[in-house]
Amino acid sequence: MRNQPPSLPSTAKRNIEAIAQVEQSLLRKRRFAERMGALVARFFGSLLFIAAHIFVMTLWIIINAGGVARITPFDPYPFSLLSLIVGIEFIFLTTFVLLNQKYQIRREEQWSHLHLQLSMLTEQEVTMNVQMLRAISEKLGIQNAITDDELAEMAKPTSVTAFVGEIEKSRDFGPPADEFVMGMEKEAAQNGRGT
Repeated sequence: MRNQPPSLPSTAKRNIEAIAQVEQSLLRKRRFAERMGALVARFFGSLLFIAAHIFVMTLWIIINAGGVARITPFDPYPFSLLSLIVGIEFIFLTTFVLLNQKYQIRREEQWSHLHLQLSMLTEQEVTMNVQMLRAISEKLGIQNAITDDELAEMAKPTSVTAFVGEIEKSRDFGPPADEFVMGMEKEAAQNGRGT
């Protein structure tokens, strides 16, 4: 009897389906130029493209170096026409790659926004859970959990704007990373001795 892989819980399957639906929706919303840019960028990034270039350029150089007796060279060394064609191709290639990157950036921004919204929702749900647990603890007469300052702080909603402001402030004026880590370790050691 063969071992079958473990099956996923139904909630995980629903999450995968929801993510796939969001991805499909984002793909359907692409503009024509973005679709073309993705197709061209995919082709330019393939081994077929490299092989075609090697073949065409080798043939071009052989013909124009006089390597084929029956064909008159039409772009003698230093292959100015070939350089012009490659330069124009590079311009188009760069444009298509930039179109594709623009789409990828927009898509990442959409996913980042979704992650932020879900994180904020999770934080709100956790805050509500902590508040409910405190209420249950009070009802049952468990005093240790009620007087904990850190728990009381966690029971308050987190201000996103305060978070952003603190992050910006620490980026601009924060201590060097090694000082910060040493301070955190010292604080953790003090908290460990105090209990």
